[in-house]
Amino acid sequence: MTASGPLDDSQRQERLEKLGQRIKQLREERRWSQDTFAHLAGMNRAYPNKIEKAKIDVRYTTLVRIAHVFGMTVGELLTFDNAPSD
Repeated sequence: MTASGPLDDSQRQERLEKLGQRIKQLREERRWSQDTFAHLAGMNRAYPNKIEKAKIDVRYTTLVRIAHVFGMTVGELLTFDNAPSD
């Protein structure tokens, strides 16, 4: 993959939406509520909803915690090939 410069707003939003879908998919596969997921990841209980709905940009340190909760690397978390695209 080659760097093509900064993302424009629509590209950034699209990636945030894909991340939200991926996290929701992983959470639902484990049958976790958003509250359970928030507790396991050490975040405010409202935060997962904001992530899943692409309302916020997630910091790297939060991505690390989320990936750890799912037992994967950040790279695996950010692999969207098999994520749903509803």
